[in-house]
Amino acid sequence: KDLILEMLYMNSFNLIMFLLFVISTGLTVMYSFRLVYYSLTGGMNIFSYHPMNDNSWVMLKSMMGLLVMAVVGGSKLMWLLFPAPYMICLPMSLKLLTLFICIFGGLMGYFISYVKLFYFNKSLYYYKVSWFLGSMWFMPFLSTLGMIFYPLKLGSNLMKYLDQ
Repeated sequence: KDLILEMLYMNSFNLIMFLLFVISTGLTVMYSFRLVYYSLTGGMNIFSYHPMNDNSWVMLKSMMGLLVMAVVGGSKLMWLLFPAPYMICLPMSLKLLTLFICIFGGLMGYFISYVKLFYFNKSLYYYKVSWFLGSMWFMPFLSTLGMIFYPLKLGSNLMKYLDQ
């Protein structure tokens, strides 16, 4: 992200394009921080209800393969996008702008996480209307009920009688 932004800073863009790049990067950092914050913190988010772990060699081998492929693929993509190393000569204010964008986006994501605005879903005021419009005029219930009823019934019976 840093190299791409610094390459964009070196090009001659007008002020609107420059601000769009800066704001979009800040919003991306804010969204990423909120995603990590909401998925990894909280009362029940750290531990899983299902006792899964990564001690299986099958999982570890596949994750190592994905890790190697991600590093090699990222390196190849970087070498294809930037075949020759560029000398990035920017003023200190533009060099630090990327760092400030990341810090400011992370702080904004953290502060927005504490706003009580999103705790109550506004569509619950109009639950029946949102249910009707969200179900696309009852089409999912009419079109898939005959196909999915018996597999769901079988799964329910299997869970009831075999999962003890």
